[in-house]
Amino acid sequence: MTPTSRCATLAPMLLFVAGCTESPPDEPATASLVPLAVTDEAIRGADGERLLDIGEIPSNIPIDDDAEFGAAQRFVAAELSPEETRLAVTTQGAAHAAGWLLTVEEGTLRPAAFQYGGQVEPGRWRDDGAYVVFAMESPAPSRTLAVVEGGASGETVDANARPVRIPAHREGVPPETEYRAHEWQDDSLLFEVDGERYRFDPASGEVEPGS
Repeated sequence: MTPTSRCATLAPMLLFVAGCTESPPDEPATASLVPLAVTDEAIRGADGERLLDIGEIPSNIPIDDDAEFGAAQRFVAAELSPEETRLAVTTQGAAHAAGWLLTVEEGTLRPAAFQYGGQVEPGRWRDDGAYVVFAMESPAPSRTLAVVEGGASGETVDANARPVRIPAHREGVPPETEYRAHEWQDDSLLFEVDGERYRFDPASGEVEPGS
């Protein structure tokens, strides 16, 4: 029996004989989608793969069960979740702006943020991809934040977005107030309001003084 035929005979028996073992095939590498390419008309991954066209965005974004507004004439920005399965997208209309969540593989799109007469920008995802923050710039002027669950399934902005508010602003945010997101830390969002730091727990909606 030749060495070659002997190895072929022993291999099915899983006998670890020197010269007869085979290395397992390499696992196929998964190409990253970043950096994203964002134009007015489309969002593409690093390899040029189209992720979303502006024509796939509804012309109106539903705010609640009674109101909707046009806010999707062009793309503004996009942030990919850490595991690259979801995309936080912002669009601009003639007067209003919107935020959306896209589930990349399924192509499911959910309304996530809205600003009447202003702008919306996507912020950072939490490291586990469970939440993402959006910032809204109003013409007041003021700047506010909203946190959206990565797996949001609601059909309206109000169903999916959780406004970030300090206790003094529960009834409304005064003009010229600025909310600024800093980072996710210990599952909470660290943010700042007019120079004061706070911590927002997205699970409970509670706000506490930050460090």
